[in-house]
Amino acid sequence: MKKILSYTLIILSIISCSDFLEEVPEDRLTENNFYGNLDDAVAAVNAIYVPVRNNFRTLYMLMLDIQADYANGRGSTQPLGEYQGFDQTNINRAGTMWERFYQSIRNANIAINMIDKIELSDTDKKALISEAKFMRAYCYYHLVRNWGGVPIYLEKEGENTGRATIEEVYQVIIADLKSGETDLPATPTQFGRPSKWSAKSLLAEVYLANKNYGLSKDKAQEVIDSGEFSLIEVTTSADFNDVFGPSANGTSEEIFYIKFSHQDGWGWPLNLLWSETQFSPFGNYVIFSVPGPFFENWDDADLRKEWNVFTEYVNRSTGQLETLPSSTPILCSKFRDPDAPEREAHANDYPILRYADVLLIYAEASVMDDNTVSSLALESLNKIKRRGYGYPTNVASPVDYPSSGWTVDSFRDTVLQERAYELYMEGKRWFDLKRTDKAKELVLQNTGKTVLDVHLLWPIPQQEIDTNPDISQADQNPGY
Repeated sequence: MKKILSYTLIILSIISCSDFLEEVPEDRLTENNFYGNLDDAVAAVNAIYVPVRNNFRTLYMLMLDIQADYANGRGSTQPLGEYQGFDQTNINRAGTMWERFYQSIRNANIAINMIDKIELSDTDKKALISEAKFMRAYCYYHLVRNWGGVPIYLEKEGENTGRATIEEVYQVIIADLKSGETDLPATPTQFGRPSKWSAKSLLAEVYLANKNYGLSKDKAQEVIDSGEFSLIEVTTSADFNDVFGPSANGTSEEIFYIKFSHQDGWGWPLNLLWSETQFSPFGNYVIFSVPGPFFENWDDADLRKEWNVFTEYVNRSTGQLETLPSSTPILCSKFRDPDAPEREAHANDYPILRYADVLLIYAEASVMDDNTVSSLALESLNKIKRRGYGYPTNVASPVDYPSSGWTVDSFRDTVLQERAYELYMEGKRWFDLKRTDKAKELVLQNTGKTVLDVHLLWPIPQQEIDTNPDISQADQNPGY
């Protein structure tokens, strides 16, 4: 059984025994249900995770990866994969995502304010406040990439405010993460909580998104040089179960994951899988893929392809080999849990930050900063590819990329493609396409579809426009 941060008991930990029958809001803390010791401080931080975790449970992942250049959506999600802007159903869903991110931000602000008033050891106080700031930064990081400039709330009771600039939002994110790299522990107190290496890794990614390549490279190198992390070695595709399987926990690759279990599970795999397969007893395959350049160019010898996607499967009832229907010819099998007890009870964790991310961030940031391909940048990239093909990661292999003949653009494009293979269906491809200004080019190349400008930013929720006096319809993102 996983020993992880327990989210199922978060709300109970917020309620005192004497007040157990008194209704308490489940998605936030207030001064009326906050007390004054270490347990209460931990409970305050735990409450931050609840709304953001609900975002990543299912729907938000769908909304992100259906927009990747390797995916399509069925049913009501299908418009997202047409790149023409959001229809009303998906506008409403985006509004739910916005609300949950801001609920977590509000809970973080309450925790930061209240923990500062509790008598705790200096180490505990700094660590808990920095954990709250880390999660606040993570929420703002998703908000700014999806919606652009958004309101910034840093007080306990979020005052109404207009849209900040993108630069101002990133300033808040970076400041919060700098607190984390200083005051978070070197080793997480529980799997599912951030460490200082989580903060440094996320800083490296944030700097990369801001095109601040020198700082991105430096932060990624700090994580690499720490020696705290390594890639899990594989020799067959089945070994990727040690990376993504339901029992993988606290591995050498894990930097910061959202934790799930059979008691409180992940719904994302449900939307990837076919219920008759051996990979899971459940699946509604809302997201699927079709043959095209992306898959045709993905080498069949790459074990990640064998692990991540399938066109045929062993029917769990008959034992017969069957082919997926022509309407959904390619499905994702990356997150497998044959023992999932319920539809949304897969025990796989969501890998927000793993060591593979850091190596790829370093490779890209280094070439963009140095204007040349360094030996460490090439080695970082090669480690990812070697593992993908089942070779030892620290030894030169037959699949290594060449040591010469690169331009800055060709190397970066190669890193971007390697990220697509390595981070397939982890909710990151659409962000990569946007930050590199490759969305229109690669979506057209791989799907034949045209990305309209209206599709690049999500609509500000109408409720925010209606209730925030500092935001009007004129502040809405273009096209909505």
